[in-house]
Amino acid sequence: MQTPNYIDIVLIGGGHAHAQVIKMWAMNSVPGVRLSLINPSSYTPYSGMLPGLIAGHYNFEQTHIDLRKLCQFAGVRFIKASVSGINRDNKSIQLDEQPDIHADIISINSGIVPDQQIKGAQKFAIGVKPIARFHQKWLQLLQDLEQEKGGKISIVGAGIAGVELSLAIDFRLKQLGLEADIQLAFAHADILPNTSNSVRTHCRQALNTAGIKLHSNFVATEFTASQVLSKGNILHSDFHILCTQATPPSWVADSGIDCDEQGFIQLNDQLQSINTPWLFAAGDIAQQIQHPRPQAGVFAVRQGPVLFKNLCHFALGKKLKQHRPQLEFLKIITLGDKYAVATRGSKALAGKWVWHWKNRIDQKFMTMFNQLKPMPSPAPTKKISPIVSGLSSKAMQQQAMRCGGCGAKVGGSILSRVIAQLKITPQDSVLLGVHNSDDAAVLELNNIQPQLFLQSVDNFKGLVSDPYQQGQLAALHALSDIYAMGGKAHSAQALVNMPYAGDAITERDLLLLMQGANQALREHQCQLIGGHSSEGTELSLGFCINGLIKPDQLLKKNQLVAGLHLVLTKPLGSGVLFAGHSQLKTQSRHIDSALQSMLQSNQQAADIAQQFKASACTDITGFGLAGHLQEMLKGSGLGADINLAQLPTYPGAKQCSKDNIHSSLFEQNKKLVDVTVTGSSKQAQANLVYDPQTCGGLLIAVNSERVDDLLQALHSAGYPYSRDIAVVNANGGIRLH
Repeated sequence: MQTPNYIDIVLIGGGHAHAQVIKMWAMNSVPGVRLSLINPSSYTPYSGMLPGLIAGHYNFEQTHIDLRKLCQFAGVRFIKASVSGINRDNKSIQLDEQPDIHADIISINSGIVPDQQIKGAQKFAIGVKPIARFHQKWLQLLQDLEQEKGGKISIVGAGIAGVELSLAIDFRLKQLGLEADIQLAFAHADILPNTSNSVRTHCRQALNTAGIKLHSNFVATEFTASQVLSKGNILHSDFHILCTQATPPSWVADSGIDCDEQGFIQLNDQLQSINTPWLFAAGDIAQQIQHPRPQAGVFAVRQGPVLFKNLCHFALGKKLKQHRPQLEFLKIITLGDKYAVATRGSKALAGKWVWHWKNRIDQKFMTMFNQLKPMPSPAPTKKISPIVSGLSSKAMQQQAMRCGGCGAKVGGSILSRVIAQLKITPQDSVLLGVHNSDDAAVLELNNIQPQLFLQSVDNFKGLVSDPYQQGQLAALHALSDIYAMGGKAHSAQALVNMPYAGDAITERDLLLLMQGANQALREHQCQLIGGHSSEGTELSLGFCINGLIKPDQLLKKNQLVAGLHLVLTKPLGSGVLFAGHSQLKTQSRHIDSALQSMLQSNQQAADIAQQFKASACTDITGFGLAGHLQEMLKGSGLGADINLAQLPTYPGAKQCSKDNIHSSLFEQNKKLVDVTVTGSSKQAQANLVYDPQTCGGLLIAVNSERVDDLLQALHSAGYPYSRDIAVVNANGGIRLH
């Protein structure tokens, strides 16, 4: 049985310290405590390798930690979202596009953002922080430079980041055969004011050799589309990059967390906020008040192990560890090509060997996070501390012996509080619904005749660790059956099974789960009218959906005739991608891409199918494309020729199939349908027709003269993967060619 959770530790930001916390959690988690990570991206860059990425020495995967995969490895909940604030009164984290996440302990390691106080900076300058955003801007800048055959680039700020970046950009552009005038502007009399003369000499020589123009005593006061202005000075430029001092995002201080004059979180030596003891922080966003240090990645790396111990100790009520940052640290400055200068104190060494030395250090660090193997079978469950559960040993024993009958329901007080917070879309025909305490919902359908009444039920266990997103997926998956038949959703009953946990955890998760589901239902004018809850070993959520349809608009599966074309509106491969994710073999960018499509409703596609007089329709879910197509062909003697080249698949799905990664239903689906494949070399791709789909697309049968217009309408409506994949024939059987 899964260990019940009682305490939530939530990490905000996937910085270097938090990456170490997650890796260490995989080896030594605290029983009864759940760890979660909130980050706006599934990847986080390693800042020490950014110049090498810009210069072209490394690719994206070599320089970024795959956070979603790391969390999967460590058993950590991953929530892809941007944070906009913290409510210290109720320990909740405010997100930009989702409801609040509640926590018991919070840690912040989210990095810093460009100082936007310079006029025009936000609109016209590219900030080097946060690095993830800068990399996207850099890729766009490269495209622009290639299109314009060069340009003039101004880099403002000649600290280590400014020097490294200007040389990396110069090297990359010369490698690509592009000409660009690069100018480096800085406020001081010389570059790198906080380093030794020897270091400055090496760097100045590299800048001069590269032909980078230096502008000293230049204090930027304004950015425009084509200029960088200073008092009495103007730099003409096509692109501006800002490498001056970055600051924490404004929401940190706005949340009431004690910060210094620059906005950095003030910490004691235990890495705790000085006015919020349940809040910890690390990295560039914070400053230890007794040991102030410059913002540098090396300090976050050193803070990671102490932060991990203190988060665990705080949850267990143990004494916290102190962190004393070193006074001096090794700086290695890369100089464009595979050449670097190393310095500690007043000493400096330079050469290609220094770059290769740094490369070995960086590669070793990244290997800890990117070369992951599934954890062995879990060790025997450790006892949960009464400090964690807040319960006596006897009370915990009683909770562990829950019965499986009516006592398996989620507590009534929890349900009441959750239901009270849901915004339900009302229907005139619903007389009694979820906010009433009656034993059943009551619908008045006399006023909506002569429409037909549709009903469908679907349920699946947790696919993603974000409960809000899981709720959205479950609702959209269930709604799809109604739309596949041409109907309109009317009302829904929920079937939810919550994992055993403490009351606070259960309430938090159930609320987020139902908020996500209810958001999807509301967007489709579908009213949640009731449901049933239970407790068990794992999360699952499903819905019984009621729908309505006019008799002449009803679309059934088995209305095919020879010559009809079959159009698929979404790609295949969600099953293999998530199976690969569970085995740490799927890249998170492929999961992100799949989720973007999976979270798209089939409603508009179904409306378009009606508009173009579709003859039949079904949605592709658990039986895969082959299984659902066979249902359409069943009993008719008809067959279908599928054009494998036209079959849309999610990025990464073909590779998973080639690697013999399959979802658990794959073998059953393959036994269910006999598909003939022409060309054995295509077998791996052909296997995707058996792949079970979550929130899959519609398979629409339409006359040949309408297929092009149907595809154009689907593409215009935001279904870019829609393809004409097959033609119905009179020969019987399913063939892939």
